Amino acid sequence: MRRHTILFLVVFLWLWCHEASAFWGSDSKGSPSGLNVAAGFDVNTITTLSGTALAPPRRGEGQHTEMPVATNRGTVSVILGPWWYWEKHAITIQINQELTITGSLAQGKNGALYLFTQRIENRSSGESITLRTESGAPLWSGYGSGSQGGGYQNNGSGSRSGAGNRGGMRGGRR
Repeated sequence: MRRHTILFLVVFLWLWCHEASAFWGSDSKGSPSGLNVAAGFDVNTITTLSGTALAPPRRGEGQHTEMPVATNRGTVSVILGPWWYWEKHAITIQINQELTITGSLAQGKNGALYLFTQRIENRSSGESITLRTESGAPLWSGYGSGSQGGGYQNNGSGSRSGAGNRGGMRGGRR
């Protein structure tokens, strides 16, 4: 009988601890932001920020590409979408280049600011790319193109834009 009581208490405490961690917002991924980077875009928080790239884009939380940008609001972590999409359609961004980014601004549970990118322009190089539709739907999901691969707009003359040193015409509208 005593064994059953101890077993019951252990199970009860284990379940109680899991309920407490769910209440306090602990997540299983250990994400410092507490944000869902896959579905964090909110059209009600769209803003445009200008700033300087502190580092080139890199693979961040989960499968998403992130980049720190110094703005007048402090350092903002810019979320650029899945790394595989960014690798395929990216514009070139280097440290200290001037950027203008439109997207959905959110504050993580860690107090940091995150911008889920809709459109980004590299003012230093003239390149730009649209990553989401006007309604915030991600182009990597096939929205706005009618194709499975997802549509995108990449305007500029960088080596990844189709122009650059391959002799092609300058892409996109200005």
